Amino acid sequence: MSVPASVTALLNFARDGIAAGFLVGVTTLSLIPLTHHLMLANILVLYLLLVFLVAVKIGRRLSILVSILSLFAFAYYFVPPHQSFNIVDQQYWLILGFMLTISLITTHLTTGLHIQVAITENRERRIRSLYELSSALTGIVTRDQVVAPCSHFADVNFNAKASIILPDHNNRLFSDSYHQEPLDIRMAQTVYEQKKDAPAGALFHRHDRLLYIPLPGSKKNHGILVLTLHASHDELSPEQTSLLKTCIALVGLALERLSFATKVQQTALEIEAERLRNALLSSLSHDLRTPIAAMAGIADTMQLRHPPLSEIHNDLLNTMRNQMRLVLSDIDKLLDMARLHKGHALLHKEWQLLEEVIGSAIKTAAIVLSGYQVQVHSDEELPLLEMDAMLMERVFCNLLENAARHTPVGSRIDIAAHIKGDRLVVTVSDNGPGLPRGQEEAIFEKFMHGRSKAGTGGVGLGLSIVRAVIEAHGGAIQASNQQGGGARFEFFLPVGNSPFSTLDAERLP
Repeated sequence: MSVPASVTALLNFARDGIAAGFLVGVTTLSLIPLTHHLMLANILVLYLLLVFLVAVKIGRRLSILVSILSLFAFAYYFVPPHQSFNIVDQQYWLILGFMLTISLITTHLTTGLHIQVAITENRERRIRSLYELSSALTGIVTRDQVVAPCSHFADVNFNAKASIILPDHNNRLFSDSYHQEPLDIRMAQTVYEQKKDAPAGALFHRHDRLLYIPLPGSKKNHGILVLTLHASHDELSPEQTSLLKTCIALVGLALERLSFATKVQQTALEIEAERLRNALLSSLSHDLRTPIAAMAGIADTMQLRHPPLSEIHNDLLNTMRNQMRLVLSDIDKLLDMARLHKGHALLHKEWQLLEEVIGSAIKTAAIVLSGYQVQVHSDEELPLLEMDAMLMERVFCNLLENAARHTPVGSRIDIAAHIKGDRLVVTVSDNGPGLPRGQEEAIFEKFMHGRSKAGTGGVGLGLSIVRAVIEAHGGAIQASNQQGGGARFEFFLPVGNSPFSTLDAERLP
């Protein structure tokens, strides 16, 4: 059963009165035998010493009671006439007033000093606690290790239990096993998703005895700190609120550091995996290309020997040559991809005619395009373009081979180029079955295979190389399906300022 506050205050006052009466009584009984041996001023000083000691060791209220009781005891037992409050000499009233004033001032100053010492000790304890929390957070390497130092900090400074709710990869909070109280996970999610620039008053969200506090980072929250208070009416003082804000700032920064460290580690692993894969591709490509190229040369020599081979052997030899050509093409793509992703794709740019590059690519891919109708449409006077002719020829070869691979023999392949603003727009389209729906962007990824005819699968690097070359020239490429059927690849290249066109303009009359 709870005791009313007024009764408690009355009991405390009575207890202090008894204690003050005891102290003053003992002091007075000790001084009475010395009445004729001590001067009145010395007795007065001894009473003031009692007041000072009580103020230092016990507190303000008891010290005031001791001051008042000492005044009455001094006046009754030691001021003439003794054992009487009938003071005749007026100067004793002045002494009594002086005694009361000194006692109250001493009580006030001593109690204030006592409070300042307590505040300093409390501040030192909290600074030490923050230092211990900061030191503990500095050494953590996983997110779960944040929980223990936070729990210790909350127990020491707020007399409360603490737990931390962290988000998963989808930014959804999940309750851990450290918290024994039933959590309102929906409220925690709401607090977690609140913006970083939310009002300061919205930092603490309370539900019953639980306090939900976001752990802020530089751009977003990294989790929720849940404090379990001992009673539903417990409130944090302004100093505790300030301390709690410092705590959550430290924890938020620690979680953000771990997040950045994890991303850096993942990036380093991805870079190392990419480097190893490119090294493997480069090594395999070099080891395969040389013997296959030699086999292709031997096949060419066999066809030129006399007497000529029989028809059936000649057909078998042609089939073998075509297969070796496909393998060599795939190996070249592997080499190109390894070179482009190593950062060694140094462009040898020169001012070139696009028509010549397209014509050279059609000629190179003549065997693949056998049986297809290739048509070229372009503006009458395309300007010179600054580009790496060999790489751009590879772009057109890959797009033409890709069209031939995914369309039946007899299909039409159109190449169109025109100027739009300060960009050259080039499209390569066909009237085949088109691109798989929803795969318009994914087909540019490495080792991505689309629908293809049997026996012409390739390694899935052609379009990836195309995108890498186009982007290296400052352009962009996209793929789509045509309304009438068929695939359409469209890329853009910056036109630039051709020095030859400038010279021509200067020579005009």
